[in-house]
Amino acid sequence: MSDTEDAGEVESQLRGNTLRVYWYILSQNEPVGVREVQRAMGMSSPSVASHHLAKLAALELIEKQPDNSYEVKRFVKVGVLRNFMEFRGRFLPRYVFVAFFFTAYTIAYFVLSMQTWPGFFDRYIALAAGVAAALFAWYESYRLWKLKLG
Repeated sequence: MSDTEDAGEVESQLRGNTLRVYWYILSQNEPVGVREVQRAMGMSSPSVASHHLAKLAALELIEKQPDNSYEVKRFVKVGVLRNFMEFRGRFLPRYVFVAFFFTAYTIAYFVLSMQTWPGFFDRYIALAAGVAAALFAWYESYRLWKLKLG
């Protein structure tokens, strides 16, 4: 099976509660057990959690450890996960980095423009563009963070 076909199969299988379980396991820094997944996801029984974990294991996204816990085997970007990046063990909306850039740019430009005197019009246009870009990026980051995967 080619990588494209494999990605298509993963995309079609990784939805709803299975995607939520995968997201939960990705967000943990250690292996998780069936009951832990059940409690965290608010599932009715351990067998429901076990079903989703088995589905993820069959897709080779997680693997079962000898102590019956599960940990991530590979990270795939499907669905809403395309909008997140791993950074130092945490998953952040990719707009966070753009937001930091434009915030730093705007602050630096404001500080530097107070030391020199560019034209009145130039200063406010550049500041308005920086503020607008930073606000947009922070808004998108917040919106993605609150999405909750279903």
